[in-house]
Amino acid sequence: METNLKMIDTERKIQHAFIKLVMQEGFDHLTVQELSQAAQINRGTFYLHYLDKFDLLTHYENDLVSAIQLIFKRYPKPGHKAGSEKNAFQQMFNYLYRQRQLVVALLNSPASQLVPRIKSVIVEVIGQPAISPEIPLEFAQEIVTQGIWDFVCFWLTQDPVKQPQEAYVIFTASRQLSPQQLLNGN
Repeated sequence: METNLKMIDTERKIQHAFIKLVMQEGFDHLTVQELSQAAQINRGTFYLHYLDKFDLLTHYENDLVSAIQLIFKRYPKPGHKAGSEKNAFQQMFNYLYRQRQLVVALLNSPASQLVPRIKSVIVEVIGQPAISPEIPLEFAQEIVTQGIWDFVCFWLTQDPVKQPQEAYVIFTASRQLSPQQLLNGN
């Protein structure tokens, strides 16, 4: 039990140091030595957990993507239970809000593959959008998923960040309007 608590504490320290250093210096300039110092652990302790900084980056991405996949398996898509806070997108907003510092740090890391990985999860969830003959499927999927992800990124990088419920209400309302209606307020 004590070993598990120590591992959890070490993971927490590493994550806090990772977020801080990536936001200050960027992932490219991050070193395991700096990370270990900022986390107040030995380099050897870091290497007990991860191979290198890229393994750490992949670990964080895997955790986020797995959690979002689980949310979409566990909760219904919006529209199946109108008004329910227990739909998958609302739960994703709640989760990303809790993980916002890590998500923003990864968004600021050119080495991160978080965006394409999460977009592929969203593609799985939304399925094949109804398309017109002029719009090929892959374009339609990109337009929809990029719009969703751009909204999430914009929301998470605001200062102050809106609460997830408020952001979700804006998101849901925006999905019902055309671009002209969004910009003109009609």
